[in-house]
Amino acid sequence: MNFLKLLTIVSISIWLGSMAFFSGFVAPAAFSVLDRESAGRLVRTVFPRYYLFGIGLGTLGLVGVVGRLLSGRESPWSALVLLLLMLGMSGFAMFVLLPQLEALRQAPTGQPLAFARLHFFSVALNVTTMLAGLALVFVEGLRDRP
Repeated sequence: MNFLKLLTIVSISIWLGSMAFFSGFVAPAAFSVLDRESAGRLVRTVFPRYYLFGIGLGTLGLVGVVGRLLSGRESPWSALVLLLLMLGMSGFAMFVLLPQLEALRQAPTGQPLAFARLHFFSVALNVTTMLAGLALVFVEGLRDRP
């Protein structure tokens, strides 16, 4: 396995692990142990870092995919599409959804229904990003196997 392919697989695998750990363990634990306001503050503090960490790892994976494309020896187009999808969804969540959710949270009227809709959309993006990452690791793992 060449270095660039390994870079892609490892960076995306770490990204997936961090997403699963935060979504499956940290956030639920925060809301089960802390009061709702404190848990919300914790999650709001972590989320920008969560997305930035993922985007950084996705960028490392992108370096691996683009490097292989530029070498001309491989054509990992499916990996490129999946990775760009993951980065796009994470960027959208970080730069569009998080500010909208925060604005709704701070609104004087509360707007719980609008918040719930955006939160559901955010969760759906997160799940879709994870599924795309799993597909990417699977596709990359099968590519060029003897």
